[in-house]
Amino acid sequence: MWGTLVVLILGLIVLGFWLSRLPHFGVRVLRELPVSYTLQTQDSVSLIVAARDEAEAIEANVRSLLRQSYPKLELIIVDDRSSDATGTILDKLAEEFPQLSVIHNTHLPEGWLGKCWALHQGAQRAQGTWLIFCDGDVLMQPTAVEHAVATCQREDYQHLCMAPRFLEEGFIEQAVITSLTFLFYVFQDPRHVFEPKRTSAYMGVGAFNMIQRNLYDRVGGHEALRLEIVDDVFMGMLAKRHGGRSAFFLGVEQASLHWYSGVWSYIRGIEKNSFAGIRFSLALLVLAIAGQSLLFFAPLVYLLKSTGVTQVAWAASLLIEHGLFAIVCVRSRIPWNRCFFLLPALLVQFFAFARSAWITLRQGGVRWRGTFYPLAALKAAQKTLRGPLIPWPRRTSTNGKR
Repeated sequence: MWGTLVVLILGLIVLGFWLSRLPHFGVRVLRELPVSYTLQTQDSVSLIVAARDEAEAIEANVRSLLRQSYPKLELIIVDDRSSDATGTILDKLAEEFPQLSVIHNTHLPEGWLGKCWALHQGAQRAQGTWLIFCDGDVLMQPTAVEHAVATCQREDYQHLCMAPRFLEEGFIEQAVITSLTFLFYVFQDPRHVFEPKRTSAYMGVGAFNMIQRNLYDRVGGHEALRLEIVDDVFMGMLAKRHGGRSAFFLGVEQASLHWYSGVWSYIRGIEKNSFAGIRFSLALLVLAIAGQSLLFFAPLVYLLKSTGVTQVAWAASLLIEHGLFAIVCVRSRIPWNRCFFLLPALLVQFFAFARSAWITLRQGGVRWRGTFYPLAALKAAQKTLRGPLIPWPRRTSTNGKR
C-alpha cells in the first residue's frame, strides 16, 4: 500500500513538472529571428571565425559569409595552428576578396585555450561596432547578418545569439543532436534570456554569437574567457552581468551546419565540453543523470507497472515529454516522428557525459585542438569566472571581520 502511494505521489510530482514546462515551448517563446525589421543605421560589423583543420568546409563557409547582403562588413578568419590546408585555402580566398583578413596563429600563449586566443586575436584586429563570432563550419544565408543587426537596433539588444539548423541526415543523429536543444528548453525558460534582471538565465551559441563592441570590451572580451571551454555560452553570461540586453532566437532559416557525422563522432566531439559544462563535478553529473532518469524514463517504467490514477499520471507525463520534443523537432526542421527516439537519444547523452567525465578525470585535464589543459587550471578559471560551485555564505566573526 505504501509503495503504491509513493509511486502515485511521485507520478503527480513528475506530471506537475512537465505541466510547468509547457510555457517553455509556446510559439512566441521558441522565436525565430525576425526578418521584418529594416535597418535604422548601417553599423559596421566584424565577423570573426576561429578555424583549425577545417580544410574540407572552410571555403564554402567563407564564401557564404562573404555573400552577406550587409554592406559594412569585414570578415576576419584566424587560422588556429592548422595542420592541414586550411591556411593555404584562406590565403587564396584573401587574394580574391579584399574584405577578408586572415590571421595565422603559430603559437599559443600560456594560460589560454587555443580557440579563445584565436577569437581574441580576431577581436583585436576588428573595426566593427558589432562583433559576430561564429564557427568555421557554419553556412549563412545572405540576409542573416542584416536581419540580426536590424533586430538588435529595433529591440535594443546588445547581445544576440541564434541556434542554426543542423543538417545531419540519419534519424538517430537528428534525434540525438535535437535532444540537446530540447534539454535546454526543458530546464531553462527561453523567455528569461530576454529579461535583463535575470542574470542567471543566459545563452550563447558558437555558430552565431553577436555582441556590441563596447559591451564586449566592458566584459573583458575573450581575455575574461581565456580558459573557459564553453566560451560561447559564458559570453552570454558576461553580457547580462554587465547590463547588456540579451536575446536568443532560432536561426534555422538563417544559418546551418553539419555538426557531426554519426553518433560516435558526436560523442567524441562533445568530449571536451560535456564535463566542463557541469563544472567538472561528479556530484552534479550523478544528480543530473538521476534526475533526468526520473523525469524521462520513470514515466515509461511506471506506466507499464501501475494501474488506475497512477498509470494515468505517468502516461500523461510520457505523452507530454514526447509531445514537447516533437515541437522542438518541427521547429528545428526535422521530421516530428523523431520524437519517438527521445529516450534512446537521452541514453546517448548520458553516455557521452559520463565518458567525458571519465576521460577528463583519467588524464587529469582536457585535450583540445592539439593542446592539453590541466584540470586544476580549468577548474580555477571556472571558479573565477562563474563563482563557487556552491555559494556558501561567508561567516562573520563577532568583531565584524570576515
